Amino acid sequence: MSILATIRDHSGRIYRGIQLLLLISIGAAVLGAFDISQNLPSGASFTVSILATGLALLALMYMRSSVVHRLRSAAVAEAEKHHFLTRDAMTGAMTRRYFLEALHDSLGSMRDRRDATLLLIDVDHFKQLNDTFGHQFGDLALAYLVKTSERIFAGGLVGRLGGDEFGVIIPHGDLAAINKDVRQLLDTMRAGKSHEGKTIPLSISIGVALAPTHASNTTELMLVADLALYESKAAGRGRVTVFDEEMLSDKRYRRLIERELRAAVYLGELELHYQPIVNPDGSAYGFEGLIRWRHPVRGLISPAEFIPIAERSTLIDMLGEWVFKRACADIGHFLPGRRISINVSGEQLKRDEIVTMCDRVLKETGRSAAQFVIEITETVATAATPEILRRLEALRGLGFHIALDDFGTGHCGFNYLKTLPIDSIKIDRSYIRSLAHDQVAQIFVSALAQIARIQDVTIVAEGVETQEEFALAKAAGCNRFQGYFFGRPAPRDKVASLRAVHAEPLALSA
Repeated sequence: MSILATIRDHSGRIYRGIQLLLLISIGAAVLGAFDISQNLPSGASFTVSILATGLALLALMYMRSSVVHRLRSAAVAEAEKHHFLTRDAMTGAMTRRYFLEALHDSLGSMRDRRDATLLLIDVDHFKQLNDTFGHQFGDLALAYLVKTSERIFAGGLVGRLGGDEFGVIIPHGDLAAINKDVRQLLDTMRAGKSHEGKTIPLSISIGVALAPTHASNTTELMLVADLALYESKAAGRGRVTVFDEEMLSDKRYRRLIERELRAAVYLGELELHYQPIVNPDGSAYGFEGLIRWRHPVRGLISPAEFIPIAERSTLIDMLGEWVFKRACADIGHFLPGRRISINVSGEQLKRDEIVTMCDRVLKETGRSAAQFVIEITETVATAATPEILRRLEALRGLGFHIALDDFGTGHCGFNYLKTLPIDSIKIDRSYIRSLAHDQVAQIFVSALAQIARIQDVTIVAEGVETQEEFALAKAAGCNRFQGYFFGRPAPRDKVASLRAVHAEPLALSA
């Protein structure tokens, strides 16, 4: 029942009682005035009239008080309902819907554009925060961010746009003042939030966009602020970035690729192609799994185009899991004893999820880690932190072989081979191509082969494209070989059977 219906039902009975009392009062007054009743003196008639009138007035006052009370209760209930609809229960920030409406109002109309600034804020590594300190602290951290933002940006509106994503509307475009306040917010969050006797530092990334300078409507302003936020996270997090026009084309393209790539995982547009790795006699040792993206419109997209974009977000973790699951599914189609090599990004190794994911997928598929080789690039190896080395050791502990890819392209010297937890080294193709005419390449490969024998490490020659390169790489001491001479990357069902070199020379496969 609505509040109006409740008031009407409650007040109706009182109203009818008042009508009866007033009728009695009027009747008594008439009798007293004309003295037409012989049994009731006129004075008594006026007394009855006065009493009835008084009771009617009291009833009216009660009804007024009751209606006012109920209207106030209705107003309170309506305010609570409005607060529930417009405010996030946990943090107290505006809900996404009402925040976007407020942003629209802040920008004004086409004829009357107003200055406004939009901040998009993202809590860095929020999942790790929850996993480490518990979801209760995660909730407290979000509420603390909102409270701090409301204090620093006085007059601004703070809204919750997603799980750990927030927005702030500032009703002016004074970039110097905004920058000062943003720095204060960053510093306050870094100072940390107290929890169970400890002070836990918090990190946030911020993107800033001005209206109407950067955009004049809600959708475009959200887009450019999101691009600025994306840049903050890509540049190392814990910082603020103001939108710049140069970001638009490049970052919008990256965002597009990221969204389409995420969809590609679910729509089955990704493929894993395999390139053979052979023994000195030409027999198959294993295969390297190489991801390919077959876009329905743009055709086959090179990994060089989409992997760097995926590495700028946790999308690389999703791709890495997809590759490993597909390799686990495909390895049963190859002859027993063959290994599949998969590439692992340095970004994946920055998080413990790489170890837990591999362990989980092995258990789900019933495969053995010894059937796989994890390849890391020389760049990753040279920048390896103690945490990354610990994760590599953990993967090795599960039974994976670890290969160092593209050796010789960066600054990874021979001394690294003593400390890195690796089982094989893949020499970059530039050295293999130069073996026939470059004495430095010959000395480099031979020296590396000797060190590898001492360290019990396998040497793989990459990029072998001719019979001569194959022979020279073998003579230099390489143990295994990979390149177009033995086969190009191809889908699992199209990988050709390999023939032994001593039986018949291998030809370049199409």
